[in-house]
Amino acid sequence: MTTPVHGPAPVPVAADRPARSRRALVAGSVGNFIEWYEFGVYGYFATIIAAHFFTPEGGSDVEGLVKTYASFALAFFFRPVGAAVFGRVGDRIGRRPTLILVICLMTGATALIGVLPTYATMRGRAVAADTAAALQGLSAGGSSAAR
Repeated sequence: MTTPVHGPAPVPVAADRPARSRRALVAGSVGNFIEWYEFGVYGYFATIIAAHFFTPEGGSDVEGLVKTYASFALAFFFRPVGAAVFGRVGDRIGRRPTLILVICLMTGATALIGVLPTYATMRGRAVAADTAAALQGLSAGGSSAAR
């Protein structure tokens, strides 16, 4: 004769799995949409950005556009670097804090681009724009690694 085991009933893990998966899918999709939306807006407005930020007085429009796309390419260069750096950070401190850090970094870089003065004010110091683009690329790669 066996004696019944009294205690808490086992928690059904499979019942909770679809809700968690759906929530993770929605969160990842929203983050990915925001990240690519920003890059899309930058690409769409590249000619306007080139005219205001990268074209010197009397300079050619083509020169400004090349500099604009070079800054855009810089962001894509830093994506794998961000994935490597923030993937390691995520392993050490956890994925959630890393994702929050990366989203704050992306927000700050986007805000920096929004408040940059025009070329006439900066006098060719496009380092701020390139730094912001590098930070965006770093954080975009990091958000992929943190998910």
